Amino acid sequence: MPRLLFTKEKTNKSIGFIGGNVNLNEILYPKIPETNIYQTHLFTLLPSFFKHTCLLKENQRISVFISLEHHKLGGVKESVTSKYTVNQKSDLGVLDNNYSKAVLYDFDESANEIISNIVLPKKYFEVIDNDDDFLEKEHLFFEENGMGLDISKKQGIPFYEQDIIRLSPKYQFYLQLLGEDIEKEFNIFQNGIGYFYLDKNIKKLKSGNDVGLFFIQNT
Repeated sequence: MPRLLFTKEKTNKSIGFIGGNVNLNEILYPKIPETNIYQTHLFTLLPSFFKHTCLLKENQRISVFISLEHHKLGGVKESVTSKYTVNQKSDLGVLDNNYSKAVLYDFDESANEIISNIVLPKKYFEVIDNDDDFLEKEHLFFEENGMGLDISKKQGIPFYEQDIIRLSPKYQFYLQLLGEDIEKEFNIFQNGIGYFYLDKNIKKLKSGNDVGLFFIQNT
């Protein structure tokens, strides 16, 4: 369970980044259903994220996008974030509506940066090496609660704010993000946690294909 460390600048240990904009062909950039407004870039995983498994080629990226709209009283509309909120298994069907998207693509620096209505502050993340203390705490917490710790982490055991969600064996848990680690202005996860599950068939996928599922839980 590598715990994540967030940095303002890219380092030689960076495995991905949150927020900002991405260089992506406009045809591939997801839009909010119904309004046709560009979704917000949440995070991008670099090939170094998978350095031990080589699931991504050097020219490939995985970016996750979410639908966000400003609320007139501040923050973002919960009516929109609820479209990718899965607090119980029966909620999984909302993900079919594409309000959150995980896209595999070939990186092209010459592609234009798409700017959405809401752009999150950019920061990089890496794993904390030799984090044996947290590994031990994770396993102890799992033995007592049947879940992992509620921290931002790469893989390990997810912590669920609500019901434990068991997805199809097609997907594998890869990333857990606390909303407070991403930003504090919009409260994009509605005081919750975000989860990314990767499609295990990634090596068979092509640029532009959906490559996983992203959803949030909140209290």
